[in-house]
Amino acid sequence: MKLRDIIEIEKHFTNKKTPCDIAEFLEDETWSESKGQDIKLGDMHLSHYIRRQLKDERADDETIKKLRAQLRHLKKTFDNL
Repeated sequence: MKLRDIIEIEKHFTNKKTPCDIAEFLEDETWSESKGQDIKLGDMHLSHYIRRQLKDERADDETIKKLRAQLRHLKKTFDNL
């Protein structure tokens, strides 16, 4: 099921208008490696969106680890001056 469909279903159950930031988010585009083109986030299936977020989170974690290691190295270098 696509994110846009899930938000629409939720709107009917809650009887509330979709918040404008969520509506804007659904229109944002991201690169689809499998399709080789930009797609709107709202057109992504929930499972694909979750996998994409997990992949991005793992990449962010790796970047943070590398930056922390570089910072430790720099601190050690400056402490030895």
